Amino acid sequence: GGIVDEEMEEKGNEAARNVADRTFSWGLFTGVLLGVGQIALIPKIVPLFSTLPEVQEAVKLPALISSFIHIVNGPLFAGEGILLGLERFKALTCITGIGTAIMLACLASPLGMRLDGILLSMAAFNASEAIMLVWHHVRMGPLRRRREDDVWKDVTVA
Repeated sequence: GGIVDEEMEEKGNEAARNVADRTFSWGLFTGVLLGVGQIALIPKIVPLFSTLPEVQEAVKLPALISSFIHIVNGPLFAGEGILLGLERFKALTCITGIGTAIMLACLASPLGMRLDGILLSMAAFNASEAIMLVWHHVRMGPLRRRREDDVWKDVTVA
């Protein structure tokens, strides 16, 4: 179990949804913080790899791609944790399988022939999985907002 499913058992779906939403928000915040921090530090990080200017130039794009991966990993890890806590293993397996297929397709393409292409393949996996996890949470999962949950359902516009 986890905090989301415990909240659902104790206080219901609305409270669990709020905890899950905060988890996604904190995941995104943390990912952005790490990614932007790494981007800001690229000029300081790159020289650590080598004193050769050619190597320093070659490592800039992979470092930038890695920074992007940090950003998408925040909601990805939050979503995986939420689905694990809610014991939605089938949904998580399907999402991971689709993400893996996307990554393998990228690796089988000309992208798979270069280091930056391999990192882009990983970024495609992480980004697609993050998008699917957020989509599942918002539209398909047990905590999705339903029509009867709509706070505006009783409001009429004249």
